[in-house]
Amino acid sequence: MIEHMYRTEHLKRNQNLLFWGKAFVRLNILNAIVTLFYLHRGVEINEIFYLSIVWSLSTLLFEVPTGYLADRFGRKRTLILGAFLLALSWVATLFATSFPAFVIVFVIMSASFSCFSGTEEAFLYDSLKELGEDKEMTKHNGRLHSAQHFFNIIVPILGAWIAKDLTEFQFSILIWVNIFAVIAGLLVFFFLTEPKHTKNVTEYEKGIFRESFETILHEPFLFRASMNKLLIFIASFLVWRAYQPFLYEHGVSIFWLGVFYFIMHGICFIGHQQIGRIEKILGTTRALFWSIALMIVSLVGVFLTDISWLLFVFILTTIVLETVREPVFASTMNSRINSRSRATTLSNLNVFKAILDIPILFFAGWIAKINLEFVFLVSIGLCVIALIFFSIRKRDLIILIPQEEFMP
Repeated sequence: MIEHMYRTEHLKRNQNLLFWGKAFVRLNILNAIVTLFYLHRGVEINEIFYLSIVWSLSTLLFEVPTGYLADRFGRKRTLILGAFLLALSWVATLFATSFPAFVIVFVIMSASFSCFSGTEEAFLYDSLKELGEDKEMTKHNGRLHSAQHFFNIIVPILGAWIAKDLTEFQFSILIWVNIFAVIAGLLVFFFLTEPKHTKNVTEYEKGIFRESFETILHEPFLFRASMNKLLIFIASFLVWRAYQPFLYEHGVSIFWLGVFYFIMHGICFIGHQQIGRIEKILGTTRALFWSIALMIVSLVGVFLTDISWLLFVFILTTIVLETVREPVFASTMNSRINSRSRATTLSNLNVFKAILDIPILFFAGWIAKINLEFVFLVSIGLCVIALIFFSIRKRDLIILIPQEEFMP
Protein backbone atom coordinates (compact mmCIF):
# COMPACT_ATOMS: atom_id res chain seq x y z
CA MET A 1 0.00 0.00 0.00
CA ILE A 2 2.78 2.41 0.95
CA GLU A 3 4.70 1.46 -2.19
CA HIS A 4 1.58 2.12 -4.28
CA MET A 5 1.12 5.56 -2.72
CA TYR A 6 4.81 6.31 -3.25
CA ARG A 7 4.56 5.37 -6.93
CA THR A 8 1.35 7.39 -7.38
CA GLU A 9 3.04 10.51 -6.04
CA HIS A 10 5.97 10.04 -8.39
CA LEU A 11 3.68 9.48 -11.36
CA LYS A 12 1.85 12.70 -10.54
CA ARG A 13 5.20 14.51 -10.65
CA ASN A 14 5.71 13.37 -14.24
CA GLN A 15 3.39 16.05 -15.58
CA ASN A 16 5.42 18.87 -14.02
CA LEU A 17 8.75 17.27 -14.86
CA LEU A 18 7.73 16.78 -18.49
CA PHE A 19 6.59 20.40 -18.59
CA TRP A 20 9.86 21.83 -17.25
CA GLY A 21 12.04 19.42 -19.20
CA LYS A 22 10.30 20.37 -22.43
CA ALA A 23 10.37 24.06 -21.51
CA PHE A 24 14.17 24.02 -21.17
CA VAL A 25 14.76 21.76 -24.18
CA ARG A 26 12.55 23.84 -26.46
CA LEU A 27 13.97 27.17 -25.31
CA ASN A 28 15.49 28.79 -28.37
CA ILE A 29 16.66 32.34 -27.94
CA LEU A 30 17.76 32.35 -31.60
CA ASN A 31 14.34 31.59 -33.06
CA ALA A 32 13.11 35.14 -33.65
CA ILE A 33 15.94 35.71 -36.14
CA VAL A 34 16.96 32.15 -37.02
CA THR A 35 16.38 32.53 -40.77
CA LEU A 36 18.48 35.70 -40.76
CA PHE A 37 21.12 33.73 -38.84
CA TYR A 38 21.29 31.09 -41.58
CA LEU A 39 21.62 33.81 -44.22
CA HIS A 40 24.41 35.37 -42.14
CA ARG A 41 26.23 32.02 -42.01
CA GLY A 42 26.30 31.71 -45.80
CA VAL A 43 23.15 29.67 -46.46
CA GLU A 44 20.99 30.84 -49.39
CA ILE A 45 17.22 31.30 -48.95
CA ASN A 46 16.41 28.27 -51.12
CA GLU A 47 19.03 26.21 -49.23
CA ILE A 48 17.21 26.97 -45.98
CA PHE A 49 14.21 25.08 -47.35
CA TYR A 50 16.53 22.31 -48.57
CA LEU A 51 17.92 21.98 -45.04
CA SER A 52 14.37 21.18 -43.98
CA ILE A 53 14.40 18.37 -46.56
CA VAL A 54 17.53 17.06 -44.85
CA TRP A 55 15.52 17.12 -41.62
CA SER A 56 12.71 15.15 -43.25
CA LEU A 57 15.04 12.55 -44.75
CA SER A 58 16.67 12.15 -41.36
CA THR A 59 13.23 11.74 -39.83
CA LEU A 60 12.55 8.85 -42.21
CA LEU A 61 15.74 7.28 -40.93
CA PHE A 62 15.29 7.93 -37.21
CA GLU A 63 11.56 8.28 -36.47
CA VAL A 64 10.49 4.64 -36.30
CA PRO A 65 13.67 3.33 -34.58
CA THR A 66 13.38 5.97 -31.85
CA GLY A 67 9.70 5.15 -31.38
CA TYR A 68 10.60 1.48 -31.06
CA LEU A 69 13.43 2.43 -28.71
CA ALA A 70 10.93 4.23 -26.49
CA ASP A 71 8.53 1.25 -26.44
CA ARG A 72 11.27 -1.33 -26.02
CA PHE A 73 13.82 0.27 -23.69
CA GLY A 74 11.79 3.01 -22.02
CA ARG A 75 10.48 6.48 -22.78
CA LYS A 76 12.59 8.11 -20.07
CA ARG A 77 15.86 6.87 -21.57
CA THR A 78 14.72 7.98 -25.00
CA LEU A 79 13.93 11.51 -23.77
CA ILE A 80 17.37 11.73 -22.13
CA LEU A 81 19.02 10.57 -25.36
CA GLY A 82 17.04 13.19 -27.29
CA ALA A 83 18.20 15.99 -24.98
CA PHE A 84 21.83 14.85 -25.27
CA LEU A 85 21.67 14.84 -29.08
CA LEU A 86 20.03 18.28 -29.10
CA ALA A 87 22.84 19.72 -26.97
CA LEU A 88 25.33 18.15 -29.39
CA SER A 89 23.57 19.75 -32.36
CA TRP A 90 23.80 23.20 -30.79
CA VAL A 91 27.52 22.70 -30.16
CA ALA A 92 27.89 21.81 -33.85
CA THR A 93 25.94 24.98 -34.74
CA LEU A 94 28.70 27.06 -33.15
CA PHE A 95 31.06 25.98 -35.93
CA ALA A 96 28.67 25.66 -38.89
CA THR A 97 29.34 28.28 -41.58
CA SER A 98 28.09 26.67 -44.77
CA PHE A 99 25.26 24.58 -46.20
CA PRO A 100 27.16 21.24 -45.84
CA ALA A 101 28.00 22.01 -42.21
CA PHE A 102 24.37 22.76 -41.43
CA VAL A 103 23.39 19.47 -43.06
CA ILE A 104 25.30 17.73 -40.25
CA VAL A 105 23.60 19.96 -37.66
CA PHE A 106 20.16 19.17 -39.04
CA VAL A 107 20.80 15.41 -39.10
CA ILE A 108 21.77 15.41 -35.41
CA MET A 109 18.91 17.73 -34.47
CA SER A 110 16.39 15.64 -36.40
CA ALA A 111 17.58 12.51 -34.57
CA SER A 112 17.06 14.40 -31.32
CA PHE A 113 13.51 15.48 -32.13
CA SER A 114 12.69 11.97 -33.34
CA CYS A 115 13.46 10.84 -29.79
CA PHE A 116 10.90 13.34 -28.49
CA SER A 117 8.32 12.74 -31.23
CA GLY A 118 5.52 10.56 -29.92
CA THR A 119 7.55 9.71 -26.81
CA GLU A 120 6.52 12.74 -24.72
CA GLU A 121 2.88 12.25 -25.63
CA ALA A 122 2.98 8.50 -24.98
CA PHE A 123 4.78 9.08 -21.67
CA LEU A 124 2.12 11.56 -20.56
CA TYR A 125 -0.83 9.44 -21.68
CA ASP A 126 0.44 6.29 -19.97
CA SER A 127 1.17 8.24 -16.78
CA LEU A 128 -2.39 9.58 -16.80
CA LYS A 129 -3.81 6.14 -17.63
CA GLU A 130 -2.05 4.49 -14.71
CA LEU A 131 -3.45 7.26 -12.49
CA GLY A 132 -6.94 6.81 -14.00
CA GLU A 133 -6.93 10.33 -15.48
CA ASP A 134 -6.53 9.52 -19.18
CA LYS A 135 -9.86 11.19 -20.05
CA GLU A 136 -8.21 14.50 -19.17
CA MET A 137 -5.53 14.00 -21.83
CA THR A 138 -6.48 17.07 -23.91
CA LYS A 139 -6.16 19.37 -20.90
CA HIS A 140 -2.86 17.89 -19.69
CA ASN A 141 -1.41 17.59 -23.18
CA GLY A 142 -2.32 21.20 -23.84
CA ARG A 143 -0.34 22.14 -20.73
CA LEU A 144 2.59 20.01 -21.94
CA HIS A 145 2.51 21.71 -25.35
CA SER A 146 2.41 25.10 -23.63
CA ALA A 147 5.84 24.27 -22.16
CA GLN A 148 7.53 25.00 -25.48
CA HIS A 149 6.21 28.56 -25.25
CA PHE A 150 6.95 29.21 -21.56
CA PHE A 151 10.48 30.59 -21.91
CA ASN A 152 10.00 31.53 -25.55
CA ILE A 153 7.53 34.22 -24.57
CA ILE A 154 10.47 36.30 -23.34
CA VAL A 155 13.79 34.94 -24.60
CA PRO A 156 13.37 35.52 -28.38
CA ILE A 157 12.75 39.23 -27.89
CA LEU A 158 15.84 39.25 -25.68
CA GLY A 159 17.71 37.39 -28.42
CA ALA A 160 16.58 39.91 -31.03
CA TRP A 161 17.84 42.72 -28.80
CA ILE A 162 21.20 41.00 -28.20
CA ALA A 163 21.69 40.25 -31.92
CA LYS A 164 20.30 43.55 -33.17
CA ASP A 165 23.38 44.10 -35.35
CA LEU A 166 23.41 40.49 -36.66
CA THR A 167 27.11 40.04 -35.78
CA GLU A 168 28.92 36.73 -35.26
CA PHE A 169 29.71 37.45 -31.61
CA GLN A 170 26.07 38.23 -30.87
CA PHE A 171 24.90 35.00 -32.52
CA SER A 172 27.46 32.97 -30.52
CA ILE A 173 26.04 34.29 -27.26
CA LEU A 174 22.58 33.09 -28.26
CA ILE A 175 23.82 29.61 -29.19
CA TRP A 176 25.53 29.17 -25.80
CA VAL A 177 22.28 30.13 -24.05
CA ASN A 178 20.54 27.33 -25.98
CA ILE A 179 23.25 24.81 -25.03
CA PHE A 180 22.90 25.49 -21.31
CA ALA A 181 19.09 25.41 -21.53
CA VAL A 182 19.13 21.93 -23.12
CA ILE A 183 21.51 20.65 -20.45
CA ALA A 184 19.05 21.89 -17.80
CA GLY A 185 16.22 20.01 -19.55
CA LEU A 186 18.30 16.84 -19.70
CA LEU A 187 18.84 16.98 -15.93
CA VAL A 188 15.09 17.38 -15.35
CA PHE A 189 14.33 14.25 -17.41
CA PHE A 190 16.50 12.17 -15.07
CA PHE A 191 13.85 12.60 -12.34
CA LEU A 192 10.96 11.17 -14.41
CA THR A 193 9.21 7.95 -13.30
CA GLU A 194 8.61 5.45 -16.10
CA PRO A 195 4.86 4.58 -16.28
CA LYS A 196 3.64 1.05 -16.98
CA HIS A 197 3.08 0.63 -20.68
CA THR A 198 3.53 -3.04 -21.45
CA LYS A 199 2.50 -6.46 -20.18
CA ASN A 200 5.85 -8.06 -20.96
CA VAL A 201 8.28 -6.21 -23.18
CA THR A 202 10.52 -9.18 -23.90
CA GLU A 203 7.62 -11.41 -24.86
CA TYR A 204 5.97 -8.87 -27.12
CA GLU A 205 8.86 -6.84 -28.56
CA LYS A 206 8.67 -8.49 -31.99
CA GLY A 207 4.98 -7.60 -32.28
CA ILE A 208 5.33 -3.88 -31.60
CA PHE A 209 5.99 -2.89 -35.22
CA ARG A 210 3.30 -5.23 -36.56
CA GLU A 211 0.79 -4.01 -33.99
CA SER A 212 1.48 -0.34 -34.77
CA PHE A 213 0.86 -0.84 -38.50
CA GLU A 214 -2.23 -2.95 -37.84
CA THR A 215 -3.58 -0.15 -35.65
CA ILE A 216 -3.15 2.38 -38.48
CA LEU A 217 -4.75 0.03 -41.04
CA HIS A 218 -7.76 -0.69 -38.82
CA GLU A 219 -8.19 2.93 -37.78
CA PRO A 220 -8.45 5.08 -40.96
CA PHE A 221 -9.17 8.04 -38.69
CA LEU A 222 -5.55 7.98 -37.51
CA PHE A 223 -4.29 8.48 -41.05
CA ARG A 224 -6.88 11.17 -41.90
CA ALA A 225 -6.26 13.04 -38.65
CA SER A 226 -2.51 12.84 -39.18
CA MET A 227 -2.83 14.21 -42.71
CA ASN A 228 -5.05 17.04 -41.47
CA LYS A 229 -2.57 17.85 -38.73
CA LEU A 230 0.56 17.48 -40.86
CA LEU A 231 -0.62 19.43 -43.92
CA ILE A 232 -1.49 22.39 -41.70
CA PHE A 233 1.82 22.04 -39.85
CA ILE A 234 3.77 22.09 -43.12
CA ALA A 235 1.76 25.10 -44.32
CA SER A 236 2.58 26.95 -41.12
CA PHE A 237 6.20 25.81 -41.26
CA LEU A 238 6.63 27.27 -44.75
CA VAL A 239 5.29 30.58 -43.45
CA TRP A 240 7.67 30.35 -40.48
CA ARG A 241 10.65 29.77 -42.75
CA ALA A 242 9.77 32.73 -44.99
CA TYR A 243 8.29 35.36 -42.70
CA GLN A 244 11.48 36.78 -41.13
CA PRO A 245 13.20 37.96 -44.34
CA PHE A 246 9.76 38.77 -45.79
CA LEU A 247 8.79 41.10 -42.93
CA TYR A 248 12.33 42.48 -42.74
CA GLU A 249 12.10 43.44 -46.42
CA HIS A 250 8.76 45.14 -45.68
CA GLY A 251 10.25 47.41 -43.03
CA VAL A 252 9.81 45.38 -39.84
CA SER A 253 12.88 45.85 -37.61
CA ILE A 254 14.89 43.12 -35.84
CA PHE A 255 13.41 44.25 -32.54
CA TRP A 256 9.86 43.84 -33.83
CA LEU A 257 10.70 40.36 -35.08
CA GLY A 258 11.48 39.65 -31.42
CA VAL A 259 8.15 41.19 -30.43
CA PHE A 260 6.50 38.90 -32.97
CA TYR A 261 7.82 35.88 -31.07
CA PHE A 262 6.87 37.40 -27.74
CA ILE A 263 3.25 37.82 -28.84
CA MET A 264 3.12 34.45 -30.64
CA HIS A 265 4.40 32.40 -27.71
CA GLY A 266 2.33 34.38 -25.23
CA ILE A 267 -0.89 33.60 -27.12
CA CYS A 268 0.12 29.98 -27.70
CA PHE A 269 1.00 29.48 -24.04
CA ILE A 270 -2.40 30.76 -22.90
CA GLY A 271 -4.16 28.87 -25.69
CA HIS A 272 -2.53 25.55 -24.78
CA GLN A 273 -3.24 26.09 -21.10
CA GLN A 274 -6.93 26.65 -21.90
CA ILE A 275 -7.31 24.25 -24.84
CA GLY A 276 -9.45 21.81 -22.85
CA ARG A 277 -11.95 24.58 -22.10
CA ILE A 278 -11.83 25.91 -25.67
CA GLU A 279 -12.51 22.42 -27.06
CA LYS A 280 -15.52 21.99 -24.75
CA ILE A 281 -16.98 25.35 -25.82
CA LEU A 282 -16.43 25.05 -29.59
CA GLY A 283 -16.39 21.28 -30.00
CA THR A 284 -13.49 19.38 -31.55
CA THR A 285 -14.68 19.41 -35.17
CA ARG A 286 -15.58 23.10 -35.21
CA ALA A 287 -12.29 24.07 -33.52
CA LEU A 288 -10.30 22.19 -36.16
CA PHE A 289 -12.41 23.41 -39.10
CA TRP A 290 -12.45 27.10 -38.22
CA SER A 291 -8.76 27.18 -37.34
CA ILE A 292 -7.96 26.13 -40.93
CA ALA A 293 -10.52 28.52 -42.43
CA LEU A 294 -9.04 31.46 -40.50
CA MET A 295 -5.53 30.46 -41.57
CA ILE A 296 -6.62 30.63 -45.20
CA VAL A 297 -8.18 34.06 -44.67
CA SER A 298 -4.99 35.33 -43.00
CA LEU A 299 -2.73 33.98 -45.75
CA VAL A 300 -4.91 35.54 -48.44
CA GLY A 301 -4.59 38.80 -46.53
CA VAL A 302 -0.81 38.73 -47.10
CA PHE A 303 -1.47 39.27 -50.82
CA LEU A 304 -3.94 42.10 -50.30
CA THR A 305 -1.70 44.60 -48.53
CA ASP A 306 1.85 45.95 -48.28
CA ILE A 307 1.23 47.60 -44.91
CA SER A 308 3.86 46.16 -42.57
CA TRP A 309 1.73 45.97 -39.41
CA LEU A 310 -1.10 44.18 -41.26
CA LEU A 311 1.37 41.67 -42.71
CA PHE A 312 2.69 41.24 -39.17
CA VAL A 313 -0.83 40.44 -37.89
CA PHE A 314 -1.78 38.10 -40.75
CA ILE A 315 1.38 36.00 -40.44
CA LEU A 316 1.17 35.96 -36.65
CA THR A 317 -2.43 34.70 -36.83
CA THR A 318 -1.48 31.91 -39.24
CA ILE A 319 1.32 30.52 -37.05
CA VAL A 320 -0.64 30.85 -33.80
CA LEU A 321 -3.69 29.00 -35.15
CA GLU A 322 -1.62 26.00 -36.25
CA THR A 323 0.25 25.81 -32.98
CA VAL A 324 -2.79 26.08 -30.71
CA ARG A 325 -4.82 23.42 -32.56
CA GLU A 326 -2.22 20.65 -32.19
CA PRO A 327 -3.14 19.28 -28.71
CA VAL A 328 -6.76 18.74 -29.81
CA PHE A 329 -5.66 15.67 -31.77
CA ALA A 330 -3.90 14.00 -28.87
CA SER A 331 -6.78 12.53 -26.87
CA THR A 332 -8.71 10.94 -29.74
CA MET A 333 -5.56 9.62 -31.44
CA ASN A 334 -4.00 8.16 -28.30
CA SER A 335 -7.27 6.51 -27.26
CA ARG A 336 -7.14 4.40 -30.42
CA ILE A 337 -3.59 3.10 -29.88
CA ASN A 338 -2.51 0.26 -27.60
CA SER A 339 -0.21 1.33 -24.80
CA ARG A 340 2.74 -0.91 -25.51
CA SER A 341 3.06 0.25 -29.13
CA ARG A 342 1.90 3.84 -28.60
CA ALA A 343 5.23 5.59 -29.21
CA THR A 344 5.99 3.38 -32.22
CA THR A 345 2.56 4.03 -33.77
CA LEU A 346 2.83 7.78 -33.28
CA SER A 347 6.30 7.66 -34.83
CA ASN A 348 4.99 5.69 -37.81
CA LEU A 349 2.31 8.33 -38.30
CA ASN A 350 4.95 11.06 -38.17
CA VAL A 351 6.79 9.33 -41.01
CA PHE A 352 3.97 10.58 -43.26
CA LYS A 353 5.14 14.10 -42.52
CA ALA A 354 8.66 13.33 -43.67
CA ILE A 355 7.31 11.81 -46.90
CA LEU A 356 5.10 14.86 -47.52
CA ASP A 357 7.86 17.30 -46.62
CA ILE A 358 10.34 16.31 -49.30
CA PRO A 359 8.48 17.33 -52.51
CA ILE A 360 6.72 20.27 -50.84
CA LEU A 361 9.90 21.75 -49.35
CA PHE A 362 11.83 21.23 -52.57
CA PHE A 363 9.13 23.10 -54.48
CA ALA A 364 8.97 25.83 -51.82
CA GLY A 365 12.75 26.28 -51.93
CA TRP A 366 12.69 26.57 -55.71
CA ILE A 367 9.80 29.03 -55.71
CA ALA A 368 11.30 31.10 -52.85
CA LYS A 369 14.32 31.78 -55.04
CA ILE A 370 11.96 33.25 -57.66
CA ASN A 371 9.74 35.22 -55.26
CA LEU A 372 9.56 34.71 -51.52
CA GLU A 373 5.92 35.80 -51.48
CA PHE A 374 4.94 32.75 -53.57
CA VAL A 375 5.70 30.53 -50.57
CA PHE A 376 2.51 31.82 -48.97
CA LEU A 377 0.55 30.59 -52.01
CA VAL A 378 1.86 27.07 -51.39
CA SER A 379 0.68 27.32 -47.77
CA ILE A 380 -2.81 28.36 -48.90
CA GLY A 381 -2.97 25.33 -51.20
CA LEU A 382 -2.01 22.95 -48.39
CA CYS A 383 -4.68 24.42 -46.09
CA VAL A 384 -7.35 24.04 -48.78
CA ILE A 385 -6.38 20.39 -49.34
CA ALA A 386 -6.59 19.66 -45.62
CA LEU A 387 -9.95 21.40 -45.34
CA ILE A 388 -11.54 19.60 -48.30
CA PHE A 389 -10.01 16.12 -48.32
CA PHE A 390 -8.95 15.47 -44.71
CA SER A 391 -11.54 17.23 -42.58
CA ILE A 392 -12.42 15.73 -39.18
CA ARG A 393 -16.07 14.70 -38.81
CA LYS A 394 -18.09 14.13 -35.64
CA ARG A 395 -18.44 10.41 -36.29
CA ASP A 396 -14.65 10.13 -36.40
CA LEU A 397 -14.54 10.99 -32.71
CA ILE A 398 -16.51 7.91 -31.65
CA ILE A 399 -14.11 5.25 -30.38
CA LEU A 400 -14.92 1.91 -31.94
CA ILE A 401 -12.25 -0.27 -30.35
CA PRO A 402 -11.97 -1.13 -26.66
CA GLN A 403 -9.03 0.07 -24.63
CA GLU A 404 -6.58 -2.39 -23.14
CA GLU A 405 -6.08 -2.25 -19.40
CA PHE A 406 -2.72 -2.10 -17.70
CA MET A 407 -1.46 -5.41 -16.33
CA PRO A 408 0.26 -5.51 -12.94
